[in-house]
Amino acid sequence: MKILLINPPAENTVIENPNEEGEEFLEGDDFGDFPPLGALYVLTHCEKHTTGHEFFFLDCVGERISHKRLRPILEEMRPDIVGVTSFTISLVDVCMVADLVRDINPQAHICLGGHHPIAYPFAAAQLPQFDSIIVGEGELAFTDLVKALEKGEDFTAIRGVYTDESIQKYVNNPHKDKRFLARIGVPSAYVEEIDSIPFPDRRYLRHIKYQNILGVTSDLATILSSRGCPYKCTFCDVPIKSYRQRDDDAVLDEVEECLALGYTEFRFYDDLFNINEKKILSFCDAIERRGLKFTWDFRGRVNAVTRESLIRAKKVGLRMIAFGVETGSDEGLAHLRKATTTTKVKNAFRWCRELGILTVADFIIGLPTEKTPIDVKRNIDFLIKLDPDYAQLSILTLYPNTEIFDQAVAKGLAKAERWQEWALDPKPGFVVDHWEEHLSHAEIVKLQKSAYRRFYFRPKYLLRSAMKTRSLYEFSAKAGGALKLMRTNKRSA
Repeated sequence: MKILLINPPAENTVIENPNEEGEEFLEGDDFGDFPPLGALYVLTHCEKHTTGHEFFFLDCVGERISHKRLRPILEEMRPDIVGVTSFTISLVDVCMVADLVRDINPQAHICLGGHHPIAYPFAAAQLPQFDSIIVGEGELAFTDLVKALEKGEDFTAIRGVYTDESIQKYVNNPHKDKRFLARIGVPSAYVEEIDSIPFPDRRYLRHIKYQNILGVTSDLATILSSRGCPYKCTFCDVPIKSYRQRDDDAVLDEVEECLALGYTEFRFYDDLFNINEKKILSFCDAIERRGLKFTWDFRGRVNAVTRESLIRAKKVGLRMIAFGVETGSDEGLAHLRKATTTTKVKNAFRWCRELGILTVADFIIGLPTEKTPIDVKRNIDFLIKLDPDYAQLSILTLYPNTEIFDQAVAKGLAKAERWQEWALDPKPGFVVDHWEEHLSHAEIVKLQKSAYRRFYFRPKYLLRSAMKTRSLYEFSAKAGGALKLMRTNKRSA
């Protein structure tokens, strides 16, 4: 059989932060794209544990494949089994891909995986475009599904695999699993021993240049050194709460495999890379033992780094850390349940600056604790004093299955079933809710634009940024972001 794993085009994603004209407001700089490692893990595992099949992998986002361009590709391929990875915000595109596959091959088995079936298993199972869904981690479940389909056997006994009919027994009898968000309600596919999963086969995407302005090159590899995040930030919908860490040497085996493919730069794209100082030090020890030379960065938390761990990491190639700061007040950090303080934030950024480690500060504005424009300004004052190398300024979006969404519903700021209703019948034009108790969304968007201008148009920053720009791609992305901000500045005046 021909088996395809596909990451759909991103032409109809849910609008998170519309501008005055109702269009998406791009977040400052174009930070680039990242490979869909989850789907690639699933394909690689299935290929290694089955025989007699032909496998295909498409990342429509990375390869810039539109829905129009996708049709002839699928007509030539004519896959028999298609796994479609998904996020809820991309559900319109996901369903369009499934409709296209069905039109080309009515007999194809189409399976929905990724984040959306975890967030909305019952609604996902009812989508008419799909023959099955996988709730949870897909490597084992999808492989077992393929084997069952090959033999013509019933597949509904596979843990995490459901149809609209088979999932019904959990509607009034929800299943509880502390490893996942409590609201999932069905037994979910799970990989206990993540080191048993083969490395994602990057030969399927080696031809794609994943460009990112935060990188050194225009060709970087992303790696997962762990799965899950145990923290309970009120705004976050990461579904797997158990933290499983891969063996350091297994991670470095994967790094060496990537080096052999020509990659030299690596981004650890874990939900949480630095669970604690011990994790960083252990990883640095492993790099030193093997004498490996490569450039790397990670996404992490300020409360889990120390100066000693940063010194060690810098020595073995750490170039940059993207910190989820979110806000510049202790009140705001406590409300978001970030388990840190502004003092720890300042220490982490000071250490990085002293050691020559680049920093990205992810901030959120429009929080419940920001009741006036002055509160937002104080938040940005804190950001500017931190003086990171990059800043990502997002507006708080009220995603379902989060505590902050429940708080908004309790205050009448969001409709409890709004996402559920849309997930059953996804149409273009859906817009995410925001916390508008104190400031309207139009006011928040204006404050966001002002914050970007304040941060990126500082003479000190412009000079430093120009000196550090390493590529034409980075220059064009920064210039494009600046022009966009200047245009929105004129509209907002």
